[in-house]
Amino acid sequence: MTAFRCDTGKRVAVIGIGVNVMLTVFKVLAGFFANSTAMIADGIESASDIITTSIAAYSVKIAKKPEDQEHPYGHEKAEAIATKFIAGFLLLSGLTVGWKAIQHIIQNNVEKPGLLALYAAVTTICVKEILYRYTLAWANKIKSTALKANACHFRSDSFTSIGTLIGIAAARLGYPLADPIAAIVASLVILRMAYKLYARAISELMDSSAPKQKLDSIYNVISSVNNVKGIDSLKTRMHGNKLYVDVDIIVDRTISVLAGHEIAREVKQSLKSNFSDIKDVMVHVNPCQPQASDAACSHCDKVCSM
Repeated sequence: MTAFRCDTGKRVAVIGIGVNVMLTVFKVLAGFFANSTAMIADGIESASDIITTSIAAYSVKIAKKPEDQEHPYGHEKAEAIATKFIAGFLLLSGLTVGWKAIQHIIQNNVEKPGLLALYAAVTTICVKEILYRYTLAWANKIKSTALKANACHFRSDSFTSIGTLIGIAAARLGYPLADPIAAIVASLVILRMAYKLYARAISELMDSSAPKQKLDSIYNVISSVNNVKGIDSLKTRMHGNKLYVDVDIIVDRTISVLAGHEIAREVKQSLKSNFSDIKDVMVHVNPCQPQASDAACSHCDKVCSM
């Protein structure tokens, strides 16, 4: 990972933390003084943003570390692990928000919220949407799964505040139950986001393959290398924001070991020059076997002895 990527991730995370600290204080106070359950719940969700943003920043720092004896493949998966933690905090936030709202409904502890809660909801929606777009733009630029997860958390907070705004407005119009109901709806949105992030992190930690479109592109690049007669096997696995490639190529069985090695080296260089996200390529050279590889023979200009 480059210094630029690490510094960018740290800067974006610090900005996110600063904004969330101010919003959390503002929303909790607004919810308390305006008697709004939904706004207090919204403030609790924002407080979790501070924790998750800190986790995202720290994961980017860890992922920057080079390979070592204990981690010969690098530390990029730290971001996937951080994404799991972020999903966990989202899950906890969603359950907390929903349970508090249900308690207020059961206990019939509902009041008409004040105007301050309405202003706080509108402010939060605007600020969080800006923060979401800012974080996502940089996450895509430096290909950080942790920052993407954090951006999704910001968007979930924006959705929460939209529900909060509707609930507070309805409660002020004479429907007091709308305030806790809005909190419950917001909690469901948060829980859905937590599930999606957790599933994404698990997929990455399970060494999932690259998307089919990417696999096809990799296959075409390998096939275009001179003296590659075919491909017996092509496997990929995600490693943080990077990709590992394992490929078995078919070459003329009459060439020397040195010639086969040079073809493998060219395959590796071609892939790394065409795909910036490929971290390493393992190339295994298989000799052409006419009886077992008829498809490869149709592209071969050599005549092999049986």
